[in-house]
Amino acid sequence: MSIDFGRMRREVDTLLAAYGIPPETLTKRYVLERIDEAVERLGQRDPSRAYSFWNEAFALLEDMELNAAAESHLFPGVDRRLRRLKGEGVHLAIATRNCQKALAKVMGGAERYFEVVLTRENSIGYKPEPTALFPILERFSLKGDHIFMIGDHPLDVIAARRASIVPIAVLTGTGKREDLVRAGAAKIFWHVNRAIDFLFPATSS
Repeated sequence: MSIDFGRMRREVDTLLAAYGIPPETLTKRYVLERIDEAVERLGQRDPSRAYSFWNEAFALLEDMELNAAAESHLFPGVDRRLRRLKGEGVHLAIATRNCQKALAKVMGGAERYFEVVLTRENSIGYKPEPTALFPILERFSLKGDHIFMIGDHPLDVIAARRASIVPIAVLTGTGKREDLVRAGAAKIFWHVNRAIDFLFPATSS
């Protein structure tokens, strides 16, 4: 799913200004965290206004994500690979900063293969914070070095590193190779299918 994060930030900044918060006064870097920071600031003066801002901000994000999801789909071959992994007993999980509706639209039912699905609505933290991945570690009772995280954005790589999970990057998203390398990717593949096949080779019958 390709989202224009620059536009998203500009639109949130416009909303911040409308609520009397100069965007440049916020200390957080990423959009979700900036929204939370603004809610906290507004809540100190007027909780109802903070709630109104929260609703408008996340409605704006959801609208952009759903528009992007409408033009996105799983890459050919991914569903078949997920089905194979599930059948082989590989534990599968998703952790995303996006909303549940957008994820469901992109996955097209493939989320049924995953035992844990973490969206921003049910996460205890946002990537790149490692807390975003802690429920996965707890659910499977595995050490981080026994888990691979496949992601296409530097935030995925950073979150995995911070949670001591092995970060695998792919170039089928918005992340650039040099940024993924800088973030600390253990290995980079040009396509998500290549990553899956390398990490979990299909056994011949």
